[in-house]
Amino acid sequence: MGVVAIGEHGSQTVTKHAPLWNPVAEDSNPAGWLSANEPHLSKLIHQGIEPKPLLVCSGGTSSRCAADGLWTLDLRVHNRQLLLSEHGDEVEIGTGLSMAEVLESLQCHGRSIPVGLSTLPGCGFVLTGGIGPLTRSQGLAMDHVVGLRGVWGNGQSFQLSAPPRHQRVLTESPSEQLIRKTWRGLLGAAPFLAIITAIQLRTNRLQPLAVWRSRCDVDELAAAIKVSEQWTHSASLQWAWSDNIELYVTCCADDTAAMNSLETLRRDFGSVSNGNLTIVPGQHAQPHFGTLARSRSTQERLHSEVFSRLGPVLGDTIPTLITKLTHLMRKRPHPGCQISAQQLGGKSSQIPVEETSFIHRESIWKPWITATWPAGDGTMRQKGLQWLTDANELLTEHFPGVHLAQIHPHLSFHSTEIEEAFGDWLPGLKQLKSTYDPEGLLPPL
Repeated sequence: MGVVAIGEHGSQTVTKHAPLWNPVAEDSNPAGWLSANEPHLSKLIHQGIEPKPLLVCSGGTSSRCAADGLWTLDLRVHNRQLLLSEHGDEVEIGTGLSMAEVLESLQCHGRSIPVGLSTLPGCGFVLTGGIGPLTRSQGLAMDHVVGLRGVWGNGQSFQLSAPPRHQRVLTESPSEQLIRKTWRGLLGAAPFLAIITAIQLRTNRLQPLAVWRSRCDVDELAAAIKVSEQWTHSASLQWAWSDNIELYVTCCADDTAAMNSLETLRRDFGSVSNGNLTIVPGQHAQPHFGTLARSRSTQERLHSEVFSRLGPVLGDTIPTLITKLTHLMRKRPHPGCQISAQQLGGKSSQIPVEETSFIHRESIWKPWITATWPAGDGTMRQKGLQWLTDANELLTEHFPGVHLAQIHPHLSFHSTEIEEAFGDWLPGLKQLKSTYDPEGLLPPL
């Protein structure tokens, strides 16, 4: 694969492979790779890019950061700045940085932003929501965004600041209403409208975290879910179900109520010999999620697709869900197929729905499905995607919303996932797309 670099002196071809994380994208046969600063990106879009859609790579963890026959814009070349404000309360990051790179830079100044269970993703994590272990105590990563810079799908450059919150819409001019609507579209649906090159975020004081991990059985998983739905503090429950079931509880180490709840779980499941409690200085040092759920390792190259849902408190339906999941996990076509979940609520539920494209503010749970198969095995791919479809149908009853952490325009259920992700806000998004990406340069809505 060649890399076309659009720089100050024009275009040049670099004979090297673009570095990738995701095996599906890495094994694809794209038309090529583009890298451009903002002025040259605008010029390139006005000149025309075919075929469409143009794909975008920031962290490289998505299966859709490259695909057969399509061009990918690699943000990791020109968009790697990190500018911290004088007091450290805000930071501007280029969208070519990974969350690990951002955290590493911020922790030197005693600051942080909330990230996910993995720090490998790029800024697409922030722009599509940003759910993680600190969501309940700090809100979504997206809720920390105060400024955005980039290029619309129509080639126009822009720079926007967050509109004032809690301002009555009736007092706003039509232009102010458009800015508010545009801002809402970018927070949660940016990949369909624009190429974001820089994000400005509020930072938080770096604080130590307690992380407790343990294997458990299905009854203990059900008990842990039930208990966690009563939490009103910073603790959050994550779990992964593969060969084994892993519990992963995170809380702020200085939150007494949360630490007491964590200790209660440790006492209840204390007979599990592989459970462990770790105090870490921040998310940059958090343990790897999911490793206790896997008991087998393989040297084969694997491909996978991930699909995420959102839903409210499970309550009395927990036993029914666990029974269904038990049957589903017995049918997985490959050992790499997995069901995981993480807990929301708290501060993430306190932002008005109309402020962002993340409309499922009432959600308490985000489960996600990982379908896996050996690379190049078409039959196993079909079986894996069918298992993903079956799992999605099962989870829909309990989790009616969709979180577009990854998008799947190449799969049959794309139109359904768009509708379930944006609901009544979808017509507004389509109107924005007709204005800012009228030629459909970016992925379709």
